[in-house]
Amino acid sequence: MISSLAEKLERKLSYFSKTVEDELTTKQREIFAGSKKDLYKTTENIEQQHQEKLKIKQEEFNRISNRKIAEAKVKAMRGFVEIKLEELEKLFVSISAILAEFTQSAEYENYLIESINAKKNRADFTRVLLSPYDMRMESKIKTATGLSVEPGRDDYIGGFILLDNNHTVRDDCTFKTTLDCEKSNFSYL
Repeated sequence: MISSLAEKLERKLSYFSKTVEDELTTKQREIFAGSKKDLYKTTENIEQQHQEKLKIKQEEFNRISNRKIAEAKVKAMRGFVEIKLEELEKLFVSISAILAEFTQSAEYENYLIESINAKKNRADFTRVLLSPYDMRMESKIKTATGLSVEPGRDDYIGGFILLDNNHTVRDDCTFKTTLDCEKSNFSYL
């Protein structure tokens, strides 16, 4: 009987041991599965945080890059405009020299007389202002146009200014004014 009791006790202990072992294995698996889920979630959270930081850094990099690109474009445009203005200035200096050379030619006197007469027929002008240098042609212009000829205060490079009886400028046909006007048309560069 003791042996049967011992066998029963041993079976019960064995069953209890197996049950406890099975429960421990199940608990270990549950704990491991839960830890695995927690580890996965933690890894996922870390990865998401990393992606968010990466996105923020990328946006910051893009802002800085775009700003630097814009600054470089502005600098390039300024350089381009400076070069264009320098070239424009050279062009107008060259044109001024050509016009000054024209004022020394024999054709210049005829140009002045024809231009003054063409303007005179369209309005009521009584006086002509010429550059001080052009006053050498005063008598020829006065005879050819019938207008009073007076010296202007400035060198106009060439050309003339027509005045009315009140000494009001009615038409400025000086080369300097024409050049300045043309030069201002290039101001959009």
